[in-house]
Amino acid sequence: MTDKKSFGNFIKAKRLEKNYSQKELAELLYVTESAVSKWERGVSYPDVSLITDICRALDLSEHELLSASVDTNARKEKYEAKVYRKIARTWFWIPTICYIITIITCFICNLAINHTLSWFWVVLASLLCAYSFVPTFTSFFSANKLLVFTITSLSSICLLLLVCAIFTGTIYWVPTACFGTATGYAFLFVPILIHKSNVSDIYKRLKFLISFVSAFVLTIALLAAVNVWNEFALKPSLFMTVYGYLSLILCAVLCLSHFNNFIKAGLCTLIAGAACYAANYMIEKLFFVETGDSYIVNFLDWENCVNGNVQLIILLSVTFIGMVLIGIGVYRRQHSAITDIVGESCLHE
Repeated sequence: MTDKKSFGNFIKAKRLEKNYSQKELAELLYVTESAVSKWERGVSYPDVSLITDICRALDLSEHELLSASVDTNARKEKYEAKVYRKIARTWFWIPTICYIITIITCFICNLAINHTLSWFWVVLASLLCAYSFVPTFTSFFSANKLLVFTITSLSSICLLLLVCAIFTGTIYWVPTACFGTATGYAFLFVPILIHKSNVSDIYKRLKFLISFVSAFVLTIALLAAVNVWNEFALKPSLFMTVYGYLSLILCAVLCLSHFNNFIKAGLCTLIAGAACYAANYMIEKLFFVETGDSYIVNFLDWENCVNGNVQLIILLSVTFIGMVLIGIGVYRRQHSAITDIVGESCLHE
């Protein structure tokens, strides 16, 4: 704490800022007027038990009171936090009120025009879906906001699809649409949710693998749902799904290896290039679809072999990029090993 004179002058200055007399301040603190006078004249310090009450009465922090000086930075941060909270409240209530007014208006219009509630349910589901994407919706929750956003937005989309299906009388496509939406969410949000959650590090390392596996399971469910209302060759489709996800899962497994990032990127590039190049062949064999000139290469006859030529050029380009990345990774790995050996030898010397 500062000397008594400086402390007294500070107390007096803050009291005058609040337009308190010594008697009024004494009444707020339940002390005598002479006690306040002694503080301001530098005769004595207030009792420690009064510090909190003095800070509250004079709008000070304990640090400011004990140091007898105004903490400008702390006050600026406090003011900015207050402004932010005010803006956040405004940003919450304005769209919320707009949504409520829109819902009430549509409710009244639907009853007035059709004398029943029909298209209102589609509008209500649409507004709920839109509201779930408004950032202020998550302000109801202090923690796990991303998880709440993921669940509520996915649920609202599925609800909108269901309401639209009931309204149009064609409900058979709803499971397909819901599984398709959930698959996209698995790709997008599962890695982020795992990264931000309080799980062990091993799960965070496996986040992309978990994402691809969950998306793979949802895709299988999607194919099964489609096959229920529109039968097709399910086995070839399942095989192509496995084929497509296998490259993704293999890349995710490679990312868990101890290779440096250049080698990982190079290997993933080679896998992706080979998988894409062989996709047409797999489709032709499984679905009995003629892919024509997809693999016929003749750089002297671009008119009839354009697909084969372009695909080969892309494959060679991707292979070249992958090999370059692997080469850079191997060089950096060897260079790092040599540097470590030299460093150890210098330490021994």
